[in-house]
Amino acid sequence: MAPSQLEIKVRSLQRLLKEEKYYQQELSEQQALVYKLKTDETVDPYDLKKQVEVLEDTERLLPALYAKITQFRDDLAQFTRSYNGAEDLEPATITLKDAENLLRSKS
Repeated sequence: MAPSQLEIKVRSLQRLLKEEKYYQQELSEQQALVYKLKTDETVDPYDLKKQVEVLEDTERLLPALYAKITQFRDDLAQFTRSYNGAEDLEPATITLKDAENLLRSKS
C-alpha cells in the first residue's frame, strides 16, 4: 500500500532532521580536523586549505537546510490543521515538536 500524504510529509521532515544531525556531526569533526592541521607544523598548506574549504562548504549548507526544515515544518503543520483522515497524528505532532525545538535552538 502506498504511503499517505501525511506519512510522506512526516517522513520527509524526519529525514531532514536526521540529515541536520549528520551535518552537525560532520561540522564538528571537520572543525576538529582543521584545528589539528593548523597546530601541526608539518602539514602541507594545500591540505589545510582544502580541509578549510570542506569546513566552509558545510557551514554554508546549514542555513539552506534550516530554511528547508522550516518550509517542511510549516507545510506539515498546515496539513495537520486541515487533516480530516483517520490516521494517528501523534507521529506528526512529535516530528513538528522536534523540528520546532531544533529551529528554536538555532535562532
